[in-house]
Order: sequence, then structure tokens, then C-alpha cells
Amino acid sequence: MNMSEEDVQQKLRDLFSDERLGAGSTLNPETIVAGARRRRRRRQLMQTTSGMAAAIVMVGGGLTVFTIHGKDGNAAFPGDQLTMGAASSSLVRPGPGSVEPPMSSSVAPPPEQTSAPPPSTVSDGPAKPPKSTAASRPPTQGKVTTGALLTSAGFGKLRLGMSESEAEAAAGPLRAKEARGACTYGYAEGAAVPGPASVSLTEAEGITVINPAGTVHTPEGIGVGSTEADILAAYPGSTKNGGAYVAPVSAVSAYRIFVAKDGSAVSILLTSLNQDCQFS
Repeated sequence: MNMSEEDVQQKLRDLFSDERLGAGSTLNPETIVAGARRRRRRRQLMQTTSGMAAAIVMVGGGLTVFTIHGKDGNAAFPGDQLTMGAASSSLVRPGPGSVEPPMSSSVAPPPEQTSAPPPSTVSDGPAKPPKSTAASRPPTQGKVTTGALLTSAGFGKLRLGMSESEAEAAAGPLRAKEARGACTYGYAEGAAVPGPASVSLTEAEGITVINPAGTVHTPEGIGVGSTEADILAAYPGSTKNGGAYVAPVSAVSAYRIFVAKDGSAVSILLTSLNQDCQFS
């Protein structure tokens, strides 16, 4: 027998109004009925939610195993191609007797092939400056004309190859004469020479070295202050020997041009090409 809420409320009023309970009027039948109603709705909501969750699980599991069949018994939609939501139109295959949509007649042209640039053959190293075609030489100073003239033959009246007696007859007695081994060294000065000069001589070859003490220059314009470029330009066959250039000027003689660290000429003497005496 089901009782309505009004009947339940009336029964509760009669029960609570019974003086034997001693509860008085503190209990409200409407409050009790409202609480019972809320508990019943909560139970119904929980039952509904549980049922929906179970249905979703069953539907999800069933979609992976069942297959929709067409009229001819062939599978139209395999279960593994169905997804929750709308089915993709690309999965639909035309049934028997239906005409497939024609393929597009326009074929996409193949992609244009671009040729890759040829590999570079240039080295990755730093760029080197181009080599100069002109020979690098220090700047020239020009011809020097200061000082006495020293020629390829001699100095004043002194000549290479003169014997000791010939030298003293031309320039006077040699001063500070000294013999060392096969060589004799002396000092000549006076009107016969442009300036004082020391000489070296042997009995067999005569004078082999004339070394002026003052500033001199050569007929080619080489003198004190001339650069290495000047020397090489005036005497292309010159060779450097220690701190001096040996510049052949005849078949038997050469200038010995001493240079400073910067390459400028500081002194010049005249020597025989083949001689063993020191440069006095």
C-alpha cells in the first residue's frame, strides 16, 4: 500500500501530537518529509548515473566488434572503421550497381626539379692578396756625386796592379808601411790622390786594394747614402757578402760597397777580384 506525502505528513502530526512521546512541538513533520524527499532524489540520481555509465561502456565495447551488413551480406562498415560521432565520408564505399564518381581528368604536373648549384671549389681559408707582378724593391735615391771619384781603375794616380815602386813614384813614399805575410800595407796621401787612402799590395800582383778614408762616389752615381735598389740598378751582377755588396766593374776589379742595417751605403773601396790581402 502506497501512501501519499499528505497522508505521511498527517500520520506524523498525529504521532508527534501524542502526549505520551513527550516530544512536544519541537519536531516538524514537514521538515522530516522534505529530508526524506531529498534522500530519495539523491538515490534516484545515483542510480541513473550508474546506468548511463554502464550503457556507455557497453556501447563503446560493442562498436569494436560488430559490423553493419548491406543487403548482399557484404560488410559495408567494418566495426573498426566506426568512430564516436559522424562517420568520415572517405570511408563510404559505393554499393553494388552504383557508379563510382569519375576521377579528375586534370593530372597535377610533377614538381619542377630545381638543379642544385654546383659545389664551390673555393677554399674556406682566408682570401690571399694577389701576388704583385712587379719586383718589390726599396725606393731609389738617385745618383750621388758628393766626395772624391773612385773609378774601376784606381783613385787619383794610384792604380790597381801597380808595384810598390810604381806607387811611390806616382804618389810618394807609402807611410806607416807594414808587412804581414805576403801582403804589405801602407798609407798614401798628397797631391797625387784626391784624399788619404790605405793600400794593400803583394810582390807578385802589386796593389790589390785601394780604400779611401773620406767620402767617395763612383762614375755610376753610387756613394754614401745610396740604397740597395740603387746599387742593384747600377751593378746588376752584384752579390751580397756579409755586410757588403761585391759589384764587379771590370774583368779584374770590383767595388766593395758596405751598407748599414737599413741598406744604405756607408763606404766604398776598390779591390782586385782575386786577392788574399785584408781590406786595410
